[in-house]
Amino acid sequence: MALIGKWWWRFKTETTSLWVKVISSIYGPSGRLFVGVPFHSDYYKSVWIDILKNGDNIYEIGVPFRNLFAKVLGDGGSTSFWNNPWIGNDVLKDKFKRLWRLDTEASALVKDRVIWNGSNWVGNWSWVREPSGCAGGELQSLSELIKDVVLNAEKKDSWRWTLSSNGVFTTSGLATLINSRLLTSSNMNGETLHNNLVPKSGELDKRGIDLNSVRCPLCDDDIETVGKGWDSIYQCGGLVHGLGLSYFNVGKVIWQAMAWTCAYLIWKNRNQKVFSNKCWNTPVALNIIQVTSFDWMRKDAKEKLSYGTIGYITLKALLFEASY
Repeated sequence: MALIGKWWWRFKTETTSLWVKVISSIYGPSGRLFVGVPFHSDYYKSVWIDILKNGDNIYEIGVPFRNLFAKVLGDGGSTSFWNNPWIGNDVLKDKFKRLWRLDTEASALVKDRVIWNGSNWVGNWSWVREPSGCAGGELQSLSELIKDVVLNAEKKDSWRWTLSSNGVFTTSGLATLINSRLLTSSNMNGETLHNNLVPKSGELDKRGIDLNSVRCPLCDDDIETVGKGWDSIYQCGGLVHGLGLSYFNVGKVIWQAMAWTCAYLIWKNRNQKVFSNKCWNTPVALNIIQVTSFDWMRKDAKEKLSYGTIGYITLKALLFEASY
């Protein structure tokens, strides 16, 4: 989601690029980034519409994606008066809907609508009819809002990414924010689990694979499920079926680390089968799990755990009869 979101930033900052000019000619100067996806998007598919929808998807998980882009005014020559959020986080056409409908040029730029009269910055309006009633009240509020605007003819308009101190978009910054919302919303039963004995690995995060089959790639006997993977761990370790992670959560950090190591290595073995058609046999798999569990816990344990303690627990949990 963060990688797709970067195209919003690129559209805003690569204004001279040919692809930006093509998108602008189809969807308008703003690319519809701040006005929602086209009304016919459910029927007409395109890459750009998917990029627009991604912004809505990010918003739906609790990240105010559109508000993270802030317009920095220069001469007002590339900022849409009504369609860009150039005053605070609001788009003026949403805040002053009646006035927007009365404007003879809805695509007017800031420099067209805000001018210096010799003593103050004032509105330069072009109405279909003079605003009155509620629209008149909106005009009064809008005039009050823009009186402190200052345009600089020597400086071009630009965009600022509010998550970064230098104002430049970073995929990692947005991804971190998205992950924080996803983990919070999807983990209703408690805090995210952490185990200091198991090192962080970027390998799983780097993979966003859309598989062409939902069957277990290791055995091809059934649909691949989380339960099927844990069944293998129970059988290999001689553990009581049904304990699952809840058993490991009750203060038994070493058992938990062993279980997570099993899960990681089974996943790694599965990917080797899918992408390289290579797969460990059972004795090799268990040996790798034993060695890796022992090595990780020995290196990363904050408590002073003896080789004997770690080795005993790891081997007791993972060894099984040779006839298995």
